[in-house]
Amino acid sequence: ANGDNITVVPIVGMGGLGKTTLARMVYKDFRVEVGFPTWAWVCVSEEYDATKITKELLRELNISFVEDENLFSLQVKLQVGLTKKKFLLVLDDVWNSNYNHWDNLRIPFKGGLQGSKIIVTTRNLSVARMMCKEESIHHLDFISDEDCWFLFKKHTFENRNDNQNLELEKIGKK
Repeated sequence: ANGDNITVVPIVGMGGLGKTTLARMVYKDFRVEVGFPTWAWVCVSEEYDATKITKELLRELNISFVEDENLFSLQVKLQVGLTKKKFLLVLDDVWNSNYNHWDNLRIPFKGGLQGSKIIVTTRNLSVARMMCKEESIHHLDFISDEDCWFLFKKHTFENRNDNQNLELEKIGKK
């Protein structure tokens, strides 16, 4: 965490590689419930709206608010709700690379306990670089041909005998 209470963990890669799926696997892991008493998931998407994101976080965390409250008031409620708590937040599909927007959005997170995490999925490396140091960025890439074949073989040939596999492997590799 480099002295901060909160670590941002971006997952970067092109669309369709499985960034959201990976984040969801982490988010739904039973150890998250044990390690993070407070957690929330928000899909951000292309149209960045800090008020909408903050409201979604409040909803996810079951913190009440009035629909027409301004951003400052909403952020105060969010900050009170996260202060002195260890949390895991997922900001899925972030596109906005404006540092000022990010800096304002993260104000309520600063009161969280040491070990709190924010997982961010994005296609844009500059978004990830804006949020954290380079060494914290996880680059998701295509899996190798060898790993693809292993997965295909595992799921396709699991209940067949070896004699059948040889012929089917020739077909599968084509």
